[in-house]
Amino acid sequence: MKRHLNTSYRLVWNHITGTLVVASELARSRGKRTGVAIALSLAAVTSVPALAADTVVQAGETVSGGTLTNHDNQIVLGTANGMTISTGLEYGPDNEANTGGQWIQNGGIANNTTVTGGGLQRVNAGGSVSDTVISAGGGQSLQGQAVNTTLNGGEQWVHEGGIATGTVINEKGWQAVKSGAMATDTVVNTGAEGGPDAENGDTGQTVYGDAVRTTINKNGRQIVAAEGTANTTVVYAGGDQTVHGHALDTTLNGGYQYVHNGGTASGTVVNSDGWQIIKEGGLADFTTVNQKGKLQVNAGGTATHVTLKQGGALVTSTAATVLGSNRLGNFTVENGKADGVVLESGGRLDVLEGHSAQKTRVDDGGTLAVSAGGKATGVTMTSGGALIADSGATVEGTNASGKFSIDGISGQASGLLLENGGSFTVNAGGQASNTTVGHRGTLMLAAGGSLSGRTQLSKGASMVLNGDVVSTGDIVNAGEIYFDNQTTPDAVLSRAVAKGNAPVTFHKLTTSNLTGQGGTINMRVRLDGSNASDQLVINGGQATGKTWLAFTNVGNSNLGVATTGQGIRVVDAQNGATTEEGAFALSRPLQAGAFNYTLNRDSDEDWYLRSENAYRAEVPLYTSMLTQAMDYDRILAGSRSHQTGVNGENN
Repeated sequence: MKRHLNTSYRLVWNHITGTLVVASELARSRGKRTGVAIALSLAAVTSVPALAADTVVQAGETVSGGTLTNHDNQIVLGTANGMTISTGLEYGPDNEANTGGQWIQNGGIANNTTVTGGGLQRVNAGGSVSDTVISAGGGQSLQGQAVNTTLNGGEQWVHEGGIATGTVINEKGWQAVKSGAMATDTVVNTGAEGGPDAENGDTGQTVYGDAVRTTINKNGRQIVAAEGTANTTVVYAGGDQTVHGHALDTTLNGGYQYVHNGGTASGTVVNSDGWQIIKEGGLADFTTVNQKGKLQVNAGGTATHVTLKQGGALVTSTAATVLGSNRLGNFTVENGKADGVVLESGGRLDVLEGHSAQKTRVDDGGTLAVSAGGKATGVTMTSGGALIADSGATVEGTNASGKFSIDGISGQASGLLLENGGSFTVNAGGQASNTTVGHRGTLMLAAGGSLSGRTQLSKGASMVLNGDVVSTGDIVNAGEIYFDNQTTPDAVLSRAVAKGNAPVTFHKLTTSNLTGQGGTINMRVRLDGSNASDQLVINGGQATGKTWLAFTNVGNSNLGVATTGQGIRVVDAQNGATTEEGAFALSRPLQAGAFNYTLNRDSDEDWYLRSENAYRAEVPLYTSMLTQAMDYDRILAGSRSHQTGVNGENN
């Protein structure tokens, strides 16, 4: 907004308000007007610059066209059409000291006005305007009525008693609806460019009074202040409503609603891709969540009389309060206990330490997460549901494979099915028996954790070893096994950047039997001198099928050393164990320095990495350069003989 630095002030008569006000020398004194000619004559005598032109559109009079600039003022008691206003905000936006621009008085009307940077249109009580367009730096101060205002970066300040209808707020525009004011049928297209729930309160719509039937489109934001009320708002995808006060009957058609501490949302309908978030201290009442909609209640938040339809998602924890009904009946989450919760389509329940849940149903897309010290009983896991826990939690229920359980006291788990983002961590001293890891499931084992029975890894499944691990049963692998959590971003980076002399602790996975079903074991190796690696140990059983070994060189990738003896043992068959020929193969070439490394099975059933007495692909190029240079010399000599003569004669 246009502002001036004033160093000299005086009292002037404001003929609009009928009072004396303090103003700078830029302001104009408006006592009883005797005409512009007298003002100009006085200016000539006193050497004061001439005052800007003032015009009055009298009641019953209509004027069309014209521009207000340089402190001009137009007072409208009749009708003004098509004016352009570029002055009036000399004291800044929404400042009562501003006296220029266009003033619409009681009974006055202005249509199709254009307000540019620095311009002000003031609509006093009883005045009305329509179809005003306000550009960046311009403003409309409203105590009367305004219809169909368009804010193209400009601002609209709706004061007590003012009513704004049909305002369209475009990029960087702002409508402030103050206490005692009302805005109806507003369309908001800006305010959320800073990201979800970012409090950039100088764009979009800010409501301190009342806003009715607001439409919030992509990038739009409505902020309902503590004293404000928004009624019948519709929020589309990419838009959001931030509630510190009261929001009634909001519909989320892909948009978001954030209810903050002290805020209340009543009667919200959450449709497909919509999301209502109740923060600590926030309250939602009578929310309806339809298919593919989501209700999230954070710790300390409250949602009551919730109706969760089939396909709708609830995201919460036992530190929140949620009361309502779902397709199976009534459910509750309060005082650290959850009962009858249904999780699907992105829903999630976190059962915290010392808290409990009973009769939880986890369907496709749902997640039940139980912290160490938490307890969940009577769980029903169906296909596509996810369980997240560790051996310090207590969980029992049924899944697609039958009964499963986790005993948080002994650390023993049995019959787990992990898929679709589910994960289980076996802590030191814990054990997982007969575990199935499906697509997008993860089984993690700390040092000292163990496996028993049949451990099945499907395609797309992961098992992560963070220390030495022993399986006394069978491992069937169609997925990925990682040593030392090579799934992390840092580990992925380490595959491309050599660690040099960074210390590495290698681990062992020991199992009675391994059946490869096209799965991969990701192992670490140092090829720069220490000849050490992670190891797979087959203890007394068999290695059959097909397993790919993927090695990450954690040494200096530019320094490869020739192996000695049998090479670097990576698969160790112990106690009479056997390995089928072809049971293991390299998943990708392994090179370091000038050496290639191959995987070989020996007569002792063990598998070794051995260096080859061969150069890498680019090395023969260097060795042939001398020969190529000599050939080039001969070519040059031959060319010279052709230049000096043909058949021994000079040309």
